[in-house]
Amino acid sequence: MGNKRPNLLLFVSDHFRSEAVHHLGNEASVTPNIDALIDDDAVSFSNAFCQNPVCVPSRCSFLSGNYPHVNGFRTMHHLMSAQDDNLLKELKKNGYHVYFGGKNDVFKEEVDLSLYCDDRSDAYSELGCIAQGVPIKKGYRSILQGVTQQMAIEAANAKEASRHTQDGKNYYSFYQGIVDDTNPFAIGFMGAEDAQIKDAIHYLENYEGDAPLCMYLSLTLPHPFYACTKEDDAVIDQEKLSPMVTLTPSQAALKPSIMKGMRENYQLYHWSKEELLAIKKTYLAMVHHVDENFGKVIEAFRQKQVYDATAIFLFSDHGDYAGDYGIAEINQNTFEDVLTKVPLVIKPPKSMEVKPGIRTALVELTDIPQTISEIAMMPLSYPQFGRSLCSQFTTIKEHRRYVHCEGGRREDETHCMDGGHPKDHLYWPRTSEQMKMPQHTKAVMIRSHKYKYVKRLYELDEFYDLTLDPLELNNQIQEEQYQKIITEMKEELLKFMIETCDQVPYHRDER
Repeated sequence: MGNKRPNLLLFVSDHFRSEAVHHLGNEASVTPNIDALIDDDAVSFSNAFCQNPVCVPSRCSFLSGNYPHVNGFRTMHHLMSAQDDNLLKELKKNGYHVYFGGKNDVFKEEVDLSLYCDDRSDAYSELGCIAQGVPIKKGYRSILQGVTQQMAIEAANAKEASRHTQDGKNYYSFYQGIVDDTNPFAIGFMGAEDAQIKDAIHYLENYEGDAPLCMYLSLTLPHPFYACTKEDDAVIDQEKLSPMVTLTPSQAALKPSIMKGMRENYQLYHWSKEELLAIKKTYLAMVHHVDENFGKVIEAFRQKQVYDATAIFLFSDHGDYAGDYGIAEINQNTFEDVLTKVPLVIKPPKSMEVKPGIRTALVELTDIPQTISEIAMMPLSYPQFGRSLCSQFTTIKEHRRYVHCEGGRREDETHCMDGGHPKDHLYWPRTSEQMKMPQHTKAVMIRSHKYKYVKRLYELDEFYDLTLDPLELNNQIQEEQYQKIITEMKEELLKFMIETCDQVPYHRDER
């Protein structure tokens, strides 16, 4: 690893909302390893936003620097092909050795692994293969030696059993709570997560190549099931938890119709306030586990004596409702901050100056590829819309006037529903609503520091005064006092869509 270009660690969580980090103001959260990095070596962006609030579209966006609408990566089942430009391919082409550990949610299954990584493993997928008694995916390296089919099946059965009966209030909640089980794979996704972290550390310890290393850790926690160990639960102070976000009937009437349907389907209205807070407490316990694993990986880089020569990125693809608004998990076409605002922490290599601390500038995950391009002295070979964040390392200044997020579909886009789950499926409460209109209407968010406007194609638009209403309870779209601001934001949204509607490749074809 003796090279001029810095090593890269991309520590990517799933369902990790910005509000869940202690140094960003959550007194109940316990994230000492992330917080320590901000104290000493890194910047934390308190206003970082994803570009779609579900996995695949968000990941295709932050790995390319393009918005989901540019190339049609707007659903869970439209993924990148061998021809699509992305950061991992760029790193490979420029001499990086790429370790890809964890979930996919980016590339089509048929894409040659060698195009975007040198080593591929996925504990989450492998656990499923072990349970089914089938081989792991071609080209993947096994990392769950010693895990038996019985262990994998018992883990899956334990999670299914936590749902209780179909007519009960737990059935769609994703809630396991504290799990006291000797089988670590029975505790939500924790067992597979820990195995992936252990493999990454072992891989780093034994890597002796000359090429700079990019470690892309595509992790899952705090993705529900909401499940934790008693040790992680014990560090979260129940008394410090913020109240659950709830809507009055009049407030709910002006919110998107899909939220009403999901609330009815999840049935969290049967839960008491104390029971709902248990979801939030478990979610924060899972975040604490993420922080512990992050600390282990950081320490491994220090022990390898390559910490100073490594740029570190910690972020998430999107957030999670975690019971707020009466909803579990996520949604694909609503844009509350709990879904769209994510942690983004960047530690540059020691060769770059940094003034550690929190940055309040509005930034997007689309900014990540261009930032890495500058850090790695590696111009991207394709056009994209991200803007480098490197100037933020030493200066507190604005970056974007607005950030954007998008989701949903046109009425004729039945192939974009991502629905079809049977009623006994854990995802039925959301995906059944995605098969309806106007519930799954196409929608686009534009957000400034003070205001959020959402254009909804087939139903009432949304507008929130974030200074007076940071929890986005009151849709003010019809209020006369805001009409001038709404008109301005509509114009800005039109400008954004025109500017970003497509990309022309750098390569010119012969004619």
